[in-house]
Amino acid sequence: MMSHGTRLWILIALVSLGNADAQQLGTAKIPAVASEHATDRGLLLGIYLPNEASWDDLRNEVQDQKWVPDISMDPQGKYLTFWISRSGGGSVKIQAIEGLLVPRATGFWHIGTQMATAEEHPESNFDEEIWAVPVGEKPAPPKSDSGIDGRSVRLITYAGPTYVAYLFHWQGGVGAWEYVYSHVTTVADSTKNLGVEKVLGPATGALYKRLAKSMDHMTDETKEGEDREPCNCCTGDPTEWGILHAGDSWQVYARFHEGTSSSCGQGSEDHVLKTAVPNSVASGVSLNRAWDVLRGEAEAVLKSGPESVRHLFVSPKQDFAIAIATNGLAVLGVENLRIKSVLKVQAFDKPCIPIMEQWSMGRFVAAWDAAVQKEHPAAVPPPNIQ
Repeated sequence: MMSHGTRLWILIALVSLGNADAQQLGTAKIPAVASEHATDRGLLLGIYLPNEASWDDLRNEVQDQKWVPDISMDPQGKYLTFWISRSGGGSVKIQAIEGLLVPRATGFWHIGTQMATAEEHPESNFDEEIWAVPVGEKPAPPKSDSGIDGRSVRLITYAGPTYVAYLFHWQGGVGAWEYVYSHVTTVADSTKNLGVEKVLGPATGALYKRLAKSMDHMTDETKEGEDREPCNCCTGDPTEWGILHAGDSWQVYARFHEGTSSSCGQGSEDHVLKTAVPNSVASGVSLNRAWDVLRGEAEAVLKSGPESVRHLFVSPKQDFAIAIATNGLAVLGVENLRIKSVLKVQAFDKPCIPIMEQWSMGRFVAAWDAAVQKEHPAAVPPPNIQ
C-alpha cells in the first residue's frame, strides 16, 4: 500500500506537471531573446544510492560515524546524476543519467569506481579504485596489483571539478582489523591523497593543527566535570579529512583514530573544521538562516512530515532551491530568501547520499543541457508501494 506522504508527493507532481506544460505552451510562441537567459538555472546533482541502507543510516552527522558500504566485490550501490533545469521562464525539467557527470574547465568528465585485485588470492585481496575520464573516453580496465593487501571499498562523498572526497573502508592484517579512513584526492590523479592545507589554504591548515593538538590525549587524564573519556591514543593526519553535505551546506571534517597500533581501539571520531568552502568546491549558497528553520519552511510548503527534508541546495542567485526528502526530489521557488512554492517533484522513496552540487546559470544552461542529452538515461527508483 502506498503511504499517504508518497501519494501526496505524486499528486503534487501531477499538478506541477500540468502547470508546467501550460507554461511551456504559453512561452513556445514567444521568440527567444537574450534577456530570457537571465533567469535560466541548472543544477547537476550527483547522488549515491546504496543497495541496503535506511535514511537513519545516512544521517551522517559529522559527530557520528559515517555510513560506509560493506566490504564486498559486489556493487553495494550506484551513482547517478540528476539534471534539474529551468530555461526561459518555462517548465522545470528533471532528468536522471547514469553515473557522475562532472563539469570541468576542459569539458565534462565521468567519475566512477571499479575493482582491482591482487595477482594472488584475489578473493581476499581487492581494492575499489576511483577513476575519472573525459566524456567520450572509457576508463582503463583495472590491472592486477601485487601491492594490494587486504579487502577494501571506497565511497565517494564529494565530487567536483578538481577534487574528490571519499571514505576508504579497509580490512586486513593478521587480525583482520577493520578501519575507515577519510581522504581527498584530485580528479586528475586519484592515487595521491591531499592535505587539508593543500586544498583549502594555510588558514584551514592552521585550524587543523590546533584541533589536532587538542586531540592529542596521550598523557591526558579525565578532568573533573568533563563529559568524555580521553582515548589516550588519539591520532590524526593532515591527509585524513573529508567533505560531505549536511543540511544546507557542504562541511569539512577531520578524522582522528583511537589507536596507533592494533592494540588500541579501531574506532574514530570526526570533528568539523569551521572553514568556508570555496565556490570552486561547491557553487551553491545558503539562505542565511538556521537549518531547522529552512527545513521546517520546506516541509510546510511540501506538506510533508517533520524531518522529512534531509538536504537543501540553493542556487547562487538565491531564487531556486532543490530539496532531497524521504519522499523524493523537490524543486522549490524562493522569493526574498523564503521558500514559497513547489515547482516540480520527482517522487521516489529510496535513501540516497548527495555527493555533487554544480550550478549552471544564464546562457550556460543550454550548453549543459545539450551535454546531458548525450548521456545514458537512468531509471529513477519508483515510489515504494507496499
